Amino acid sequence: MKAMIDTGANRTFISLQALSTSYSKQFINAKQKTASLADGHTSISILGALDLHIVIGDMSTSIKGYVVKDLCAECILGMDFISKYKFIINADERVISLCDHEKRIALEYDVNQDEICYPARTIRYTYIPPQGTVSIPVNIGISSAKVSFRPSYQLAQQSSMILLNNTLTVNQQKSHISIYNPTSYFYTLPKGVILGTTTVPTLSFSKCTSINRELVDDYINKLTRHIADLKQGEEIKAILHQHEKLFDTSKPAVAINVKPHEIKTLDHPPPSSRPYRSTPDKEEEMYKIVQDLLHNGLIRKSYSPYAAPALLVAKHDGSWRMVVDFKKLNNLTIKDNYPLPNMEQTIRRLDGGYKFFSKLDMKSGFWQIPIKEGDRHKTAFVTVDGLYEWNVLAQGLKNSPPSFQRVMADILAPCRQFSLVYIDDIVVFSRSFEEHLDHIRQLLSILSKYNFQLNPPKCKLFHQKIDYLSHIISEEGFQPNNDRIQSIMNLREPSTLVEANKFLGGLSWYRKFVPRFASIAAPIHKVTNLTKQNRKNFKWEQPQHEAFLRLKQFLVTTPLFLDYPNDNYPVILTTDASKIGIGGTLQQNINGEIKNLYYHSQVTSSTQKRYDPIELEALAIWMCFQRMRPYLLGRSVIIYTDHCPLCNMMNSTVKNRRVDRISILLQEYDIEKIIHIKGQHNCLADYLSRHPIPREEEIFDEDYGIAEQDKGEPTVIECVPDETPPLAGAITRSETKKLRLEQDKNTTTITPSQKNVTPSSTVEEEEDDQGKDSASQDIQKYRFDMEQLKIEQEKDPVIQQKIIEVKKNPVKCSYELKDGLLYKLLMMRVNCNTKKKIIYLPSSMINNLLQVYHSDPLSGHFGVQRTYLKIKNIFWWPDMKQSITRYIQSCLPCQQYNITRTKKPGRLQPIPPPEGPFQLIGMDYCGPLKQTPSGNQYVLCITDYFTRWIVAVAVPDCSAQTTAEAFFKEYICKYGVPAVVLSDQGTHFHNQLMEAMSKLVGYDHTYSTTYHPQSNGMIERFNATFIPQIAKLQDRENNNWDEFLAPVVFAYNTGCHSTTQYSPFQLLFGREARLPTEAPLSTFTFRKPNDYYEQLKKSMKLIHQNAHRNITNKQHQYKTRYDKQRADPHYSINDRVLIRKHGLKNKLEPKYSITPQIIIQEKHPVYVVKDETTQCETQVHINDIKPIYVSKSN
Repeated sequence: MKAMIDTGANRTFISLQALSTSYSKQFINAKQKTASLADGHTSISILGALDLHIVIGDMSTSIKGYVVKDLCAECILGMDFISKYKFIINADERVISLCDHEKRIALEYDVNQDEICYPARTIRYTYIPPQGTVSIPVNIGISSAKVSFRPSYQLAQQSSMILLNNTLTVNQQKSHISIYNPTSYFYTLPKGVILGTTTVPTLSFSKCTSINRELVDDYINKLTRHIADLKQGEEIKAILHQHEKLFDTSKPAVAINVKPHEIKTLDHPPPSSRPYRSTPDKEEEMYKIVQDLLHNGLIRKSYSPYAAPALLVAKHDGSWRMVVDFKKLNNLTIKDNYPLPNMEQTIRRLDGGYKFFSKLDMKSGFWQIPIKEGDRHKTAFVTVDGLYEWNVLAQGLKNSPPSFQRVMADILAPCRQFSLVYIDDIVVFSRSFEEHLDHIRQLLSILSKYNFQLNPPKCKLFHQKIDYLSHIISEEGFQPNNDRIQSIMNLREPSTLVEANKFLGGLSWYRKFVPRFASIAAPIHKVTNLTKQNRKNFKWEQPQHEAFLRLKQFLVTTPLFLDYPNDNYPVILTTDASKIGIGGTLQQNINGEIKNLYYHSQVTSSTQKRYDPIELEALAIWMCFQRMRPYLLGRSVIIYTDHCPLCNMMNSTVKNRRVDRISILLQEYDIEKIIHIKGQHNCLADYLSRHPIPREEEIFDEDYGIAEQDKGEPTVIECVPDETPPLAGAITRSETKKLRLEQDKNTTTITPSQKNVTPSSTVEEEEDDQGKDSASQDIQKYRFDMEQLKIEQEKDPVIQQKIIEVKKNPVKCSYELKDGLLYKLLMMRVNCNTKKKIIYLPSSMINNLLQVYHSDPLSGHFGVQRTYLKIKNIFWWPDMKQSITRYIQSCLPCQQYNITRTKKPGRLQPIPPPEGPFQLIGMDYCGPLKQTPSGNQYVLCITDYFTRWIVAVAVPDCSAQTTAEAFFKEYICKYGVPAVVLSDQGTHFHNQLMEAMSKLVGYDHTYSTTYHPQSNGMIERFNATFIPQIAKLQDRENNNWDEFLAPVVFAYNTGCHSTTQYSPFQLLFGREARLPTEAPLSTFTFRKPNDYYEQLKKSMKLIHQNAHRNITNKQHQYKTRYDKQRADPHYSINDRVLIRKHGLKNKLEPKYSITPQIIIQEKHPVYVVKDETTQCETQVHINDIKPIYVSKSN
């Protein structure tokens, strides 16, 4: 038994549970029935008293103990026991000693109390209304404390009730827990149900974590490397080593004793999502990252009803980082209006003749701020391995910047006279070295006190000039750097009439804000307003040059340009993108006047040029946010874009990988809205995107999406041998002849003795060789030799441009030139700086290579991923995976034989419900069934589309004559002539006899599309329903299923239909049918025929209206469910398509038509197609149509 020594307890107590296991349950009643706890007002009941005999070490002790039902420990040894045995507590040695009359013994004690869990039980029966929240009183076995509550996993599994992790205040063993009922029915919680467990936070003692001395010393040496005075350098190092824990970045740190981040949300049901789909490799990477976060205490396992999906984003070095899509949570979070520092006041405070400056950057700043315990469940995220929640401020949560700013402002308040903080950037300023030394000491002490961590590579200490918030700060004062206006100042002067017109067009939006714009731009207008005949006379001379410079100057000076943003207005980011570059302007609309804050433009990389338009436009937004981060973080941002699909990207997915990841990374910004503007109003951003300036740094990862900058130069090792392994493949006979002709024309002879060359060896074909199989007669083995690659690379202009770049700057280039061949340098694996050399394949050889690796029998026409994995370690070219995808998509055999594993295209087109009975009926045959003694093998089923009334007739065959006779006698003669008859195109319905009957009797006969039974789905559904019912009733030996046909149809017609909510009998006759089980009526009431007719008429009208409405509602529900995530392509006349083949008898036959079909008539979703070879025309539903993909080379 474990006992707790409590110097605050006057008596010794033992719990009833501990007593039942260690002692007899017999004890005497105590005179004192209650005892007061230390809080002065909470009392506990004492059940009785007894003499306790306790053995401690080898000493036997005894004391009178009081029995209590609920106790925080098994036994509490109070002051009566401590005084009797003369306890001495040595806190330094963690030893207690006690003595009796003869001896004293010493024992070690444990200061780390195990976490004790107390169940939270309901006190009474509680009713929880639908969609309601109730605060339930609970009993907790502790007198008074602040406890952490965790919901019961069993309760969550057994019911739909939602409880949240929370911090509870217990008073006199009672507290309250809120529970939410998300269902549409009442829920009852009985008395005594355990809602969860509570724990009292305990104080734990742990060993001091060791510091990575080598890492810290390296950082400190780099931070003080620029100090010329050795004595000053040693003084700085001494202070830094006093707070060296700030510079140890080997493990993440979480601040202590700071205000935690709160997530205040609107009243709402918790939003949840399923984990995103991913590959096994990424799932493994995700698992490793999650385990690392768990190990470092940044996250914990969760039982929250919240669930945001997590995904991986690749970094520039090939490693991964995890981000969480908090869009749903952010939409419900109440905005925190804590203000950021005024940028102008911040900069002007540094204009005071200060000589020394230091800039400190926080390491993963947001991760250092804890989240309030009661709000952590809201940050829960889900992966394929489980549900977790954040202990610290996660990336992407709304209100992160103001929350971080509040914490930093609070803790650095004592240093406000010599320091400024702007979110995670701290600047310290002083007039002398000694003063700055003291200021740094004070500030580092505060950061150490609160357990913060710095980011040493981004810190600058004891500098006399620093770059801060786009300004250069020095003793002489401050001045803006050129980052914000560089894109304007570096604009190249127009040299052609087109460029001059584009320049004026780019500035047209500012015409009303620039004084005397027309007169300043007059020299440029003079040379651009030329007639078509005089355009060749365009000249750009000194007047135009001066006007060009003046207009640029207007854009970067007041009043059109602001030095600082105005905190009373939102900032407006306008972006645009082109294949050349991206551009953006940051502005504010102040009292109706546009003021500019920042201009940005950047050349797109070769990879980015191949992005889709929507990806380029999203890339422009992301790059501008990265560049303008100090001006955007914490401010309300309005984005203008001329690409409409991006307007909703912050609220829902746009189903594009790059765009969705950018939207997730933009979550930390307060984006008020994204507004679409016409291209003609997006003038300057458009002009900057088409006249970008080159940037050295790479912010955006080219291969995967978003990434950080590369942290160092990777090591390149030789992984490719001098002689590249030959590429075995196959080519056709015609291609072999073509290669021979080219080799004959080529005057260069390739010899095996040449260095780094594998001789080309084309196998000669023997036309009369009967020993080869058919495959080997149609293909020829060949190799790509190095000389041919070199020749083709010399012809490729893109490769030649890369070779020029490699020769100019081989260090920063991701290519290498060796023996006249260009290689691409690629990462060998994740978290490895080693790169591998891969041959850059010329564009002229790509098709031949893909034919080898896909169409050859040894390649087997496999898919994109398998083909890509075979090629990627041998050859590389830009847009490699996309070109492989396009090639395989355009492979005709693959299109003909491959099975489509997605939902069939074409959305549901429900037939509008008729207005009354027998206006539209459907007919179909069921069978052949086993022949009955009466000779029947088929059932002709007829259904009314309004009442769902069924007529089923057993017939011996399904000939045209039998069909016409049964339809006339059993339907028309009993129920009248329908307006429209719907059937399939079988010969029993589509024949001259049935056509003659339709004209003679007077109804329209409509036919469903071939191989598309859904067109007449109602009768098809009945066929699937009644066959099992007959099978259950028939006599299997006599096979008399036709004798039970009428009773089964009667049962169907008198039952309530799920769509109309009425029985077919009631909709047809206006009353319910009397069933054989009903008792005979004892009395009869006779009404006048006229009265009955009027009543029946009203009744029929009412139920028909209700049935019509019910049918319409059900059709809408069915359509919504059917159309979900289903493609609905539209084809035009003369489109070439493939048609699905039905009734295949051989599994090796192609699934789609061998020859392409041409659309000659379209009435979506049904099309008429014509075979290119036979010229036969066929009506086909879109379900059976597949588009033909044709590559440009074909």
